[in-house]
Amino acid sequence: MQKYIDIQFEDNLSVPKYRQIIDAIQQKIKAGELKKGDKIPSLNMFCKRYGLSQDTVLMAYNELKSKGIITSQVGKGYFIQNENTDFRHKVLLVFDRLTAYKEELYDSFKEALKKDGSEQIFFHHNNLKMFQTIIEGAIGDYSEYVIMPIDHPDAFSTIGKLSANRVFILDQGRKQYKDLYPYVCQDFERDIYRILKKNAPLVSKYQRMVLVIRHQKSHFRDIITGFRDFCKQHPITAEVVNEIKSFEIRTGDAFVVVDDRDLEFLVRYSIDHRLQPGTDMGIISYNETPLKGIVASGITTISTDFAQMGKTMAEMILNHQKLKLDNPFVMNQRASF
Repeated sequence: MQKYIDIQFEDNLSVPKYRQIIDAIQQKIKAGELKKGDKIPSLNMFCKRYGLSQDTVLMAYNELKSKGIITSQVGKGYFIQNENTDFRHKVLLVFDRLTAYKEELYDSFKEALKKDGSEQIFFHHNNLKMFQTIIEGAIGDYSEYVIMPIDHPDAFSTIGKLSANRVFILDQGRKQYKDLYPYVCQDFERDIYRILKKNAPLVSKYQRMVLVIRHQKSHFRDIITGFRDFCKQHPITAEVVNEIKSFEIRTGDAFVVVDDRDLEFLVRYSIDHRLQPGTDMGIISYNETPLKGIVASGITTISTDFAQMGKTMAEMILNHQKLKLDNPFVMNQRASF
């Protein structure tokens, strides 16, 4: 049954009418006049009764939706979804895929958000159609949108359909979106350059540095640029390969691997050929996980701090900040390098 909503608009107030609609609905919920599941007037009914523009009513309804107070059903209308009108952040997280370190990021974000909000997570798996479906299906439903963008030109227009002041970029996309949205991201090009430069004495043990990188996405190209810049400035031969299995491995090679499948291959290769990681060959793996501290007496990793990334993003949202932050990037030096 549709509930009647009577609003006495105050034209002389500094409060805009869309805000008066929000306040009126929230007051009726607190008074017990509107309950979960109750249907409220459609946009057209509101507009006709009060002589308002559809944009005004839609703005009010979208904000109520983003707070989780009302919901909409296609062909049926708008309904009360939550009787708790105290503001809570309702955050949409859009990740590329689930990995051990992305799970660490998510857990950290969720813990930092705690009682001040809720989150819902979707994965686009670097599929443009899936990315578009997730974003377009969530327009107006959340107070904030935290997005790991897909590396595709059409991603710009898709994200652009969201309210710009609600969008935050996470982990990837710093270079492409830094002028558009707040972010907590990796600076892939500078991160690898700086970490290798800082640890140049360790690098000097080896005759050749080999970057193994399977993909040509934007942030992987940035890694290649930073890697080559370092090697140009230091007396060491550099190679960039996308296929390790067909590469001729020599004693004195040091490898930087992005994909854990290539890490597995190198560890098995060292065992089969009786090469000692850290002495006969070097191995650096991207992205810290607990297992890498154990494998082959310890794999050296270079990694952004995913737990810190999640915490920083949540704190930015809770504090209503719009910052542009590069996340910390560190080397965990172990026996393999």
